[in-house]
Amino acid sequence: MGPDQIQVGERQNYTAEISADPTANHYEWIYLDQKMIPQSDLNQNILTVKGSVPGKSVLSLKIKAAGKTFNCKKSVEVIAPLSVSLDINAQKCDIEIEAFKEIRVSNTIVAFEAIAADNSFTYQWTIHYRNGSKKISNDKVGKFDYSNENVIDQVDLDITDKKCTKKISKTYNHNFWYFF
Repeated sequence: MGPDQIQVGERQNYTAEISADPTANHYEWIYLDQKMIPQSDLNQNILTVKGSVPGKSVLSLKIKAAGKTFNCKKSVEVIAPLSVSLDINAQKCDIEIEAFKEIRVSNTIVAFEAIAADNSFTYQWTIHYRNGSKKISNDKVGKFDYSNENVIDQVDLDITDKKCTKKISKTYNHNFWYFF
């Protein structure tokens, strides 16, 4: 259906996982509080929400298909935004990228992608693991191993164009990767 955790200000998609039955034509997403704000139609099989207030929330879905009604619920924890720091020299830079996102590739691989990435820039991703080790990628989308035993504490992104380099860092609270 979707992730168990969302940050305040972050958007996530939740999807109804019902068979490809063409009669499954009525969806009704229900949320009882303002911890998550819908960003898309409540009557589609995919719902986009934005985290608004930290705390536990429940997202419910009612599906009417083939004369039957199916109900499901998803507990979602909305967490405070992770700390993000920008290099002070970045203010003089024309690079407009301000953040990056995490994308789950598999149960052991995470990809990091700059929001509004541009092919004319070069990227260097530096991953700091809790055990003290580091890994570096120069790909536009950096892919790295992670697990409960190999936890990522911080990600640094250096974005370079012809005139300057902008550094964006993000630290993760100790539970982030357990719920990712």
